[in-house]
Amino acid sequence: MVASEVSDESIRSLAAMHMDGLHQFKQLVSGGIAGCVAKTAVAPLSRVTILMQVQSMRPHKFVDGVNPNNLYLAASLRKICIEEGPTALWRGNLATLVHRFPYSSVTFYANASFRARLDRPPWAAILPEHSRGLVAGGGSACLGVLLCYPLDVVKTRLMTQTKREYYNGIIDALLKIRHDEGFRGWYRGLGMSMLSAAPSLALNFALYEQFHHLYAGLGLSPSVHALLAGGSSGAISSTVLFPVDLLRRQMQMVGFGGRPDVYASVWEACRHVFETGSKRYPSHERSVLGFLLGFREFFRGLVPELIKVAPHSAIMFCVHSQLLS
Repeated sequence: MVASEVSDESIRSLAAMHMDGLHQFKQLVSGGIAGCVAKTAVAPLSRVTILMQVQSMRPHKFVDGVNPNNLYLAASLRKICIEEGPTALWRGNLATLVHRFPYSSVTFYANASFRARLDRPPWAAILPEHSRGLVAGGGSACLGVLLCYPLDVVKTRLMTQTKREYYNGIIDALLKIRHDEGFRGWYRGLGMSMLSAAPSLALNFALYEQFHHLYAGLGLSPSVHALLAGGSSGAISSTVLFPVDLLRRQMQMVGFGGRPDVYASVWEACRHVFETGSKRYPSHERSVLGFLLGFREFFRGLVPELIKVAPHSAIMFCVHSQLLS
C-alpha cells in the first residue's frame, strides 16, 4: 500500500513537471509567433518611422538643404512606392522577423519566469505588486536585447536602404559589418538600446497589467480585452521613450557601409538632431520657436510610430493570449 502511494506521488510529480515544461515551451513559441505576426502587420509604418528617425544624419540628401525629405507619413509612403515599388514597404521585414521571433520568445518567457519568481518570497515581501511588473519587464527586455542585438542592427540598416543597396540580406550584412567595423559594429548603439528597450518593455508589460485590470469590468471578450489593454500600454510607453529610441536608431547607423563615424558620442548625436530642427527656419534659430523645433526633431517619426504601436502591441498581446489559451 505504501509503495503504491509513493508510486502515485512520483507519477503526479512527473506529470506536474511535464505540464510546467509544456507551459514554458508554449510561452516561448507563442511569444515568438505573436511578435512576428504583429511586426509583419505594421511593417510599412515601421519602415517609415525608422527612415524619419535617421534622416537627419544625412543632411546632404535634403532636397532644399534645410528640411528633411520625410516630413509627412502619407508623402513618405507614396515616395517609397513610386521610387522603390510597393513591396519596398516591407523591406527589411525578413530581418525583422528573424530578430523578432527569438526576441519576443525570450522576453515573454523571461517576463513570465521573472514575474513568477518575484511573486514568491522573499521578493513578494520586498517589492509591491505594481513594481514587480516593471522589474520583470525590464529584466526580460535586457536579456532579449543582449541576446539578439546584432540582428537588430542588421534590421535597422536593411530598412534604411533606399535606391542604393549596400547590404544584400541578413548574412551579407552581418559579414560586411564585421569586415568594415569589427565586432563592435554588431553592437553599435547598445547602450542607448538598453536605455530604450528595457524601460519601454518594462513600462509596456507593467501598463498592460494595469490596463488589463482597468478594463476588466467592461464586459469585453478576452480577445478585445487583450487588444485594448495592449494598444493602450504600447502607445503610452512608446511616446514617453521615443527620443531615446530615435537616438539608438541613429547610433546603430554610425559606420554604415564602412563610412567614417558621423558621431563620436551620443551627445554629438543629440546636438546634431537638435540643430537639424532649429535650423529649419534660420530667422528663428535662436528664438523660442527655434528651440521648440529643435526639441520637436527628437520626435520625428512619432506619428507613424503611434499609428503602428497601438495595433502592434494590441495584435501581439492578443495573438499571445489566444495561443496560450
